[in-house]
Amino acid sequence: MDKFVQKCPGHPDKREYALPYYLLHNEGDSVYGTVIIFHGFSATTTQMSLLAQYLYENGFNVYQPALCGHYFNKPDQYWPKADFKDDIKKDLVKKLLNDPKLKAYVDNFISISGLPTDYAIGALNCIEKEYPELHEAICDEEYSTAFSKFYKSNHIDYFHEAEQRLKEVESLPGPLMTVGLSMGGAAALSIAATHPDKVARTAVFAPLLKIVNEKNVQFSKLTGPLGAKEKGWYPDMPFSLSLMVAVDIYGHFVRQKKHLDTLAKMPTLIVQTEIDDSADHTVGLRIIKEIEERSGPHGPPHFSTLYTAAERVPHPMVHPLEVSQGSINQFWQSLYQETFRFLTEGTVDINHLHDKNQDLALPRVKDFVANVTVSS
Repeated sequence: MDKFVQKCPGHPDKREYALPYYLLHNEGDSVYGTVIIFHGFSATTTQMSLLAQYLYENGFNVYQPALCGHYFNKPDQYWPKADFKDDIKKDLVKKLLNDPKLKAYVDNFISISGLPTDYAIGALNCIEKEYPELHEAICDEEYSTAFSKFYKSNHIDYFHEAEQRLKEVESLPGPLMTVGLSMGGAAALSIAATHPDKVARTAVFAPLLKIVNEKNVQFSKLTGPLGAKEKGWYPDMPFSLSLMVAVDIYGHFVRQKKHLDTLAKMPTLIVQTEIDDSADHTVGLRIIKEIEERSGPHGPPHFSTLYTAAERVPHPMVHPLEVSQGSINQFWQSLYQETFRFLTEGTVDINHLHDKNQDLALPRVKDFVANVTVSS
């Protein structure tokens, strides 16, 4: 861990509040095990810091590495992305941007959040007749041969880096468990699914297994390589929409049948929200059903819940101060407690996840943590 954690602070492109860290008990202390925590796409380690601190204070060793490249502040240079293949990109981009209408869609784009569907469809209509094979590639949700004819992607770097972080904690005492939010949820599931001999349990929140609204994904596939950048999330750190395509492809990688077969054999906790504006919760529900069916009546326990639209729980449901869609997760303390219960006992009180009151039988979650300890 030290080699990875210590290389980031001195890097000229380091990103503030995004550095990886660990919280370890003294050697010989009794612990429940080690938890690897992954934050969401484009976010920082601050996003999961309160949960990390809670688990540490109540008997876990905690390692929170940043997602691949997210500890650097130049997304287009360091974060995984999907782009046109090198041998066709220059000529293809030039031809496509010769269309003034399509160029206007690229130049006027600000944010994928709240993007009108008509805007995405309008851009796609610019190429449907003149570039039918490219249009087919863009509409290829399975990322098969049609897509790979035009695109390259290093989305798998998310997996390889998460896998490397897993190797760094193998010598720590107790069972290993993975926890993640959004894209971090996909990372947590992927290393659990590929290393069942090392990971005992996995708990994920709003896992980004498929980006909500396929038209947004298609718009990103087309306009990302043409220069469209997400400018609304971090105005001082815009990034190419090609990065979001890599996220969607990684979610597809995690959803593979062989991974679901493995996840069915270990305890899982999956929490989603009906108003999710980032992760497609309907895909998540289907994955939950498939895992449960594969597990059968005699398999390990699988727990899941869906916050209703009336409960107004946003996609980034872990940090109580992270506002999204004009809301925060009012049940965050119960979420922390049930995560602890799941990681220690392998069970969950689903009803309590929807209750703002804390369970007095579980370690209390502080109302506010002013100073989160970060060891490095």
